Amino acid sequence: MRKTVLCIVLLILLIFGMNGVIQAQEALKGAAADLEKGWQTLDIPLLEKTVKTFEEMAKKNPKDPLAPYHAARAHFAIADCLDIKSDKEFDQTGEGEKHIDAALDLIKTSLSIKENSLDTNILKFQVIRRKIFHVGFPKLMMYVGDRKAAYNKAIELAPDNPTVQFLSALEIAEGGWPQPPPEKPIAEFEKLLKKDPKMADAYYEIGYIWEKAKKMDDAKKNYKKTLELNPNHHWAKKMLKGLASGSGT
Repeated sequence: MRKTVLCIVLLILLIFGMNGVIQAQEALKGAAADLEKGWQTLDIPLLEKTVKTFEEMAKKNPKDPLAPYHAARAHFAIADCLDIKSDKEFDQTGEGEKHIDAALDLIKTSLSIKENSLDTNILKFQVIRRKIFHVGFPKLMMYVGDRKAAYNKAIELAPDNPTVQFLSALEIAEGGWPQPPPEKPIAEFEKLLKKDPKMADAYYEIGYIWEKAKKMDDAKKNYKKTLELNPNHHWAKKMLKGLASGSGT
């Protein structure tokens, strides 16, 4: 009789535990969907809401690497939106950089739980890259090593991953000093386009490289191709608007 009662109690606890896990997973999926929606529509209040949701999840389950990872993405998304909305190339108010720093702290937490997460190391690279754009020279030298470490870890984990190969092209474009002539990194992005002709971000980076090289017609052509493939590519829209007004980078 006691064994039967014990089995029933354990079964009830198991069911409640499973329900709790399912509810947590559904909450995570819902918040992740809101994050993507907010990022796509540049809805900063919605993104701020997702930050709170993910940070609360992280507090409830400090051993879960996904909650701080998604919270970091949400902070990075807010910084990205602020940069896109800025009249300058990047946000000048300091708010964007605060969110970048918050993202880096959360990435550190996530990696302390799961060091070999490919997604988190890719995000770390992307966030540090933006940090470098914000701080400029000479402060950027403080972050070059961390960016390289994130890149090396991503390469170690998944060298054939398309996103990691995209990071490799970015490393060739930006990872050394002096920077190479534009043709060298552009050749790397063109290799990616041979594998995936619909990679809008590759066309965007080619456009950005040409713009930095003052080849504005080539820059416009590639930004326009970016928008053909992804009409909601906010950065391509911003850069084309800047070129049209004569305020390009």
